[in-house]
Amino acid sequence: MLRLSIKKTFILFLLAGCASQEKFNNQFVSDPIEPVNRLVFSMNDVIDTVILRPTAYTYKSVIPAPIREVVYNFLDWLSSPIYIVNSALQGNFTALEHNTARFIANSPMFGLVDNATGLGLERWPEDFGQTLAVWGVYDGPYLVLPLLGPSNLRDASGLLADYFMDPTQHIIVCNDKQMRFQATRNVGEVIDFRARNYQKIKNIKETSIDYYARIRAIYKQHRNLLIKNNLSSVEIMY
Repeated sequence: MLRLSIKKTFILFLLAGCASQEKFNNQFVSDPIEPVNRLVFSMNDVIDTVILRPTAYTYKSVIPAPIREVVYNFLDWLSSPIYIVNSALQGNFTALEHNTARFIANSPMFGLVDNATGLGLERWPEDFGQTLAVWGVYDGPYLVLPLLGPSNLRDASGLLADYFMDPTQHIIVCNDKQMRFQATRNVGEVIDFRARNYQKIKNIKETSIDYYARIRAIYKQHRNLLIKNNLSSVEIMY
């Protein structure tokens, strides 16, 4: 579950474009436990500042871009079955066909090479939080999860389902090797994401009057765009 959840830690920085801070802050979000959320948010920010940011900077500075791209491609390929299953559960057969074709196109090299994008098959991530939204489940109150970052009651509830959709949880025998594989995968995804969004995160933090409120609004708007499959309006970087 951690692998799927920890992506949420930095999902807040994903909106593309230069929309104003006022627009973000005017995005209504139900936040009945804001004092608790702000405390957890501050703790997460300390972890990012002390550990993740310098690690991501070193990774970006030392590892050549082509190798980082291979890592990103492989990690995304591992998540493809989750996208496929959720596309089917949503009854979105366009996304189902798209994600299945993308997975097949990238499978000969185990996802190390992104053949699919060159064929017009861009990333189309789907998760069970989005599936629940399509089924009519309300997002519920905003939550900031320790280590895992911004979420809401609906999306947090969807994490367990996504965990069971991950075939690596079942194909790999549950032993020390599986634990090492999943731990390496978790760390790799977080560092890769943080490195690719290093400057974007820095800019958002430096230009925010209320960093917490801005992140909360961005998360809300980002999830709404994903649920509506408005992929042209949002930068997808899971």
